Amino acid sequence: MKITYKKRIAPLLLVAMMVSGCDSQTRSDSHITATAALDNVHQLSLSAAELFAQQTQQLQQQTQLLCRQFSEQQLTLTRQVWQQTMKTWMALQGREKGSEAALALSWDIQFWPDKKNTTGYKLRQLIKQNKQWQPSELAQQSVAVQGLGAVEWFLYQQPQYLKNDNECQLAVAITTHLATTGQTLALAWLQNPWQSLSNSLALAEYLAAINNQLDYTIKKLVKPMGKPGHPKPYQAEAWRSQTSLANLKASIESLQALYLANGAGLDALLRDQGYQATAQRIQQRFTLLLADWPTSSSMVSLLKTKQGYRELINIFNGLEYIQLALHDDVARQLGIVMGFNATDGD
Repeated sequence: MKITYKKRIAPLLLVAMMVSGCDSQTRSDSHITATAALDNVHQLSLSAAELFAQQTQQLQQQTQLLCRQFSEQQLTLTRQVWQQTMKTWMALQGREKGSEAALALSWDIQFWPDKKNTTGYKLRQLIKQNKQWQPSELAQQSVAVQGLGAVEWFLYQQPQYLKNDNECQLAVAITTHLATTGQTLALAWLQNPWQSLSNSLALAEYLAAINNQLDYTIKKLVKPMGKPGHPKPYQAEAWRSQTSLANLKASIESLQALYLANGAGLDALLRDQGYQATAQRIQQRFTLLLADWPTSSSMVSLLKTKQGYRELINIFNGLEYIQLALHDDVARQLGIVMGFNATDGD
C-alpha cells in the first residue's frame, strides 16, 4: 500500500496587517490584548532560557564527574542529564521571533540538520590533535563541535573516548562552553523584545512566532521521513541517543504552551473575540496529538516498518492541521493577511 502525505506549508511571512479599528487598539469588547499576551510569551521564554541555563550547568558538572572517574553508572547519569537538557532546549528551538541576541545563539546550541555527519568528522579532527582543549579555544571552532549534538556524540556513539584524559577533557570543554552559552541565552531574554510594539504588531509577531516554531517542528519530522519507502533515519534529530521522538513530543508540548501562554495567549485572544470554535479545534488537536503519541522514544525504529511510518504520518497530519488552522482561520479571524515566503516548496 502506498503511503503518502500532503506537502507541508512553508514558514509564514507577514505581508500586511488589517486589524479592524485603530492600529494600536483592539476591539472595544476585547479584554485581552496581544501586547499582554506577548508579555506572557516573554515570561515563558525567559523561564525556558533560565531553565536551560541551569541544565547546561548541571550537564557540565556531571561531565566533569564522569571524567574524574569513568563508570557505567556515571555514564548513565550523564546521559540522563543530557536528555533533560535537550528537552529544555525544545521550548526555544526553532524560534525566529524574539530577542535577536538569543536567536543568534541557536546554532551554537544545536547544529542540526547534520546531513554529512559534520559533527563526528570535526570532533575526530580535534581528537587527532592530541591536546587538552579549553573552552576558549573551542569557541573558535565550528559550531558543529560546540553544542548538544557534540555532547551526544561522545555519550552515545563514542563513550570509550571518555575513558581517556584528552578526549574527556574535550567533552568537558564542550559542556563548559555550552554552559556559558546557556547563561548568555538567559541574559539575552531578560529584556522583553516586544515591549514597545503596538497591539496589531504584537499580534502579528505572536502568530509568526508560533508558525516559525511549528514549521521547525514539522521539519524535524519530515526530513527523516523522506519519501514513502525511502526514509532518511540519519537526518532525525538525536538519532544517536534514540530520543528523536521524545524530543519531538517535547517540541509539541512547548508549542501548546506557547499557544496557551498560561491562559492568556492566542487561545484566550480567540475566545475573547468570539472565535471559541477555532480555539477549541486547535487546542483539541494538540490534546489528541499528545494523547495518541507512540510508545517508542525513537523515530528511527518507527521508520523501519509500515505501521511505524503510518504513526509518523498521523503526527504530521495533526501538525499540518494546526498550521492550516493558524494560517487559514486564525489569521483571517484576527485580521492578519499572511503569505508564503521564498522557501515555499522546500
